[in-house]
Amino acid sequence: MSFFREKPFTFFIFAFAAIGGLLYGYDLGVISGTLLFIDKEISLTATQTSLIVSAVLGGGSIATLISGPLADWVGRKKMIFFASVILILGTVILAAAYNFSTLLTGRLIQGISVGIITIVVPLYLTETSPKNMRGRGVTTFQLVLTLGILFAYLVNIWFAKDENWRGMFLCVLFPASLFFIGSIFIPESPIWLFGKGKHKKAQKMLLKLRKKKEAEIEYEELLSIQKTTEPSIEKIKWQKHYKIPLIIALGVGILNQLTGINVILQYITIILKDAGLTLNWMSLLGSAGIGLINFITTIFAFSLIDRLGRRKLLLIGSAGIVLFLSISGFISIFLIPSYIKGSILLFLMLGFICSFAIGPGVVVWLAISEILPNAIRSKGMGIALFLNSLSSTIYASVFLNMVKYLGYSSVFFMSAVFTLAYFLLTYYLLPETKNKTLEEIETYFRDKYE
Repeated sequence: MSFFREKPFTFFIFAFAAIGGLLYGYDLGVISGTLLFIDKEISLTATQTSLIVSAVLGGGSIATLISGPLADWVGRKKMIFFASVILILGTVILAAAYNFSTLLTGRLIQGISVGIITIVVPLYLTETSPKNMRGRGVTTFQLVLTLGILFAYLVNIWFAKDENWRGMFLCVLFPASLFFIGSIFIPESPIWLFGKGKHKKAQKMLLKLRKKKEAEIEYEELLSIQKTTEPSIEKIKWQKHYKIPLIIALGVGILNQLTGINVILQYITIILKDAGLTLNWMSLLGSAGIGLINFITTIFAFSLIDRLGRRKLLLIGSAGIVLFLSISGFISIFLIPSYIKGSILLFLMLGFICSFAIGPGVVVWLAISEILPNAIRSKGMGIALFLNSLSSTIYASVFLNMVKYLGYSSVFFMSAVFTLAYFLLTYYLLPETKNKTLEEIETYFRDKYE
């Protein structure tokens, strides 16, 4: 049980990161319930509704593009603190919203915060976790993200009886406040300190986060691959040991969203209602069931990530997604809306969520952060997760119009095709990285492609 022999700061960092995942998950999940009631107080068109849903993702895409460079400039710790402050601001604006513009503003501000959290928290965890716990450390973020989604669905049910959509938004303030307090006390990343030339501080921080022998070994590895300057874009373009990991990271970032995960999670109440579960409480309970299965399956994947490995889980999960989405597409074509169709689709969505949780869901942050070399990690993560957020934003913003003109089958089949591409990318290009230091992973790409 090496987990319990680690230094206390490791557990503090994991707990803190867990709150970040909870906040992200809550912001994704809460909108599915509020959509049922906002329109009764603030009249919204279908296009405006799509924009409200996609605004968090849009704000996130902006933030992910700049978070990497800013995290390199001011540090991981300061960026996390900033994210906590603007998340609280966005929540207050949403709860006080009185028209479409204020709703959109609040969601965009929340999205900027979520975008920073998406980049900086997994990056921070990757750089501060011991190698034998890095898989579980980074997937803690994803695990509690699914708990955040479930929490949001349960909050939606609680407030549904009063149609209190403002209360649904406000419930995030308590964990957001804990995140704000925690951001003051977390230690800075030793790898960031080393990259800034603060070698003594980096060594001191490693000793704070690792056992003495492990800290000494990791410090020597940092010295052995030290770069005098970061490689230029032109240099990366021509060096395969930079280019190939970057291409893989970009592919993972885009395809992870094109599985349809965020679209389905945010529109799940509407999807189930249109399929035949017409009563609000039916669709809300169905969404809560999906959130619960998502959380339970992620716990299972969490226990396997450092034993079975990243690559195998991703292959298993992506194959399952292709299967369940394809069947959902045929169901959408051949069955008319009814209680039976709604129930079958709910079952298929549960299978889809299980597959996503055990594969792409639990692996994505880890795969992107691990395979990128130290010199381009933060910027590479920024680009990959910008494209991740951008693809999700576009998908969410066109979802209702796609359904209107092409039907739900088009969404399911399209996502199945993208997920098949994800499977092939993983099978042919993604190496296994479990139980390897970041420096060992970088050496692997250097030896293979140099």
